[in-house]
Amino acid sequence: MKFQNAILPANYLPGALSPALRHLALMAMCGFVLALAVGPARAADTQNSQKTLEGKLLFIQGSGPALKTPTKQIPLAGRYDYIFRTLEDQRLRNDEVRLNGEYQADGNFRVDNIFTIHKGEAYRVRYYCETCNIVGQGPGNCVCCQQPTELQEIPVNKSDTKVLITH
Repeated sequence: MKFQNAILPANYLPGALSPALRHLALMAMCGFVLALAVGPARAADTQNSQKTLEGKLLFIQGSGPALKTPTKQIPLAGRYDYIFRTLEDQRLRNDEVRLNGEYQADGNFRVDNIFTIHKGEAYRVRYYCETCNIVGQGPGNCVCCQQPTELQEIPVNKSDTKVLITH
């Protein structure tokens, strides 16, 4: 590279970094190495704490959504607002569901994924606006036309593409 009429510091050496840049580069490299070291351990911890529960989805007045299993009733929480709103959706009440998530210190089961179960097969839950052809994450009105979205259950088994349950 040629610099014409460039004003460079007297102590400039091509390829040399200033002490501040060397320090910054060293910190960035340490952060990267630390992230590599901690990442797999954190992922393993998350995998070990993840559980899958099956049962009937209930709504307990004054308490909120709960899962009724053969042995107990478990209060539910959602990892995200749209998941919690899906757990509260009246159209899913008393349905058999499969929930992926983890137990929290307060005794609630925090749900990451919701599947409905029909004849032993799992279905993914989605909310769809046929007018706008838009899929929403949770129940409510379409973000475009503001009309109510339709609850649809899509088979997880990809070979059943012709099956679609709507409410």
